[in-house]
Amino acid sequence: MRVLVNAVAAKMGGAANYIRTIARELAAVNQHQFLFLVPETQATAIRGIAPHISAIATDIAAQPFPRRLWFDQVELPRILRRERIDVLFSTANFATLFCSCRQLLLVRNSLYFSSVYRSNILAHKAWRTRAGEALRRWLVCRSAMASDVVLTPSQAMLDELQAAVRLQGALVNHYGVDRQRFRPGPKTFAVNGYVSLVFTSLYSEHKNLGTLFRALLELEMSGQKCQLITTANPDWEEIDNCIRDSDRKLAEELKRRGLIELTGVLAGPALDQLYARGDIFVYPCVVESFGHPLLEAMAAGLPIVAADVPINRELCGDAATYFAPFDHTECASMISKLITDSQFRHSLAHNGLTRVEKFAWPDHINHLVQTFA
Repeated sequence: MRVLVNAVAAKMGGAANYIRTIARELAAVNQHQFLFLVPETQATAIRGIAPHISAIATDIAAQPFPRRLWFDQVELPRILRRERIDVLFSTANFATLFCSCRQLLLVRNSLYFSSVYRSNILAHKAWRTRAGEALRRWLVCRSAMASDVVLTPSQAMLDELQAAVRLQGALVNHYGVDRQRFRPGPKTFAVNGYVSLVFTSLYSEHKNLGTLFRALLELEMSGQKCQLITTANPDWEEIDNCIRDSDRKLAEELKRRGLIELTGVLAGPALDQLYARGDIFVYPCVVESFGHPLLEAMAAGLPIVAADVPINRELCGDAATYFAPFDHTECASMISKLITDSQFRHSLAHNGLTRVEKFAWPDHINHLVQTFA
């Protein structure tokens, strides 16, 4: 069987990590041929992984949206015929509407369907942005209807999608985490006199960073000595963000008080070492199709404080304590509870190490390959 993995938008972040991970895992599935359609940076990483895995580089994701639409609907079908593809795996929300072979679609962007995002964030954006997102949402719905099977990385994502469109075939296939990256073990809590709070993510509105910033100020007022170490920087301008100025002002105040360390975007060993520095992992995100940082935090043996939304509960279960999504006072209270209650803290960390065993990349790949047939 010849499978084409369409991942032209996998330029950075979770999308890029996902493509590199499945390419590595598919190296063991040598009964099929896999062709990856990816940006040049990913093609370079994928080529040479295994004889049955190859890559075609394209910059189409950097082109205007109409050009990308033309590629998906006109040029990609030509590639499918030329390469004699049996299965198309479209990994980024949009499908080829009239596909000549079996097509699987991974819907991985909750922003198009989240009621929290639409009511609390999208409503404050410019009309051009709202119009653009409405078009993309319609295209994702059409793509889902045109696909033989729709995959989502979480039940929460599937529930949101099914509320918007009727699907002929759908299943949840959780992502995994590479536990070999982490070596959790006993360590001194608040070793430098400050409790190290860690949050790893790119910066965006739905990450709800302002709530965490305000919670940090409230913790200081209550006498708790905490410092936040985060990769999420309000100065990151890769995406449009209507609340950036407010978050920047909060970040500046936190820096003035010595309560925050902004590391910038990290990857590889540098990211893993950041988890090792943490005492508590705080995850304020309110909209996610999945939450890789939550798995990484559990694998690193960190207790977790998370916003109380379905995806966070689906992943963490009893490995986290939760706060109302936009309530910075409750967020601060949950952090304070973990600081003062060592037994509760250790219980969450232990539960996380047990729970993260449910999320393994080989399981994800096995389910994926079974779905190709």
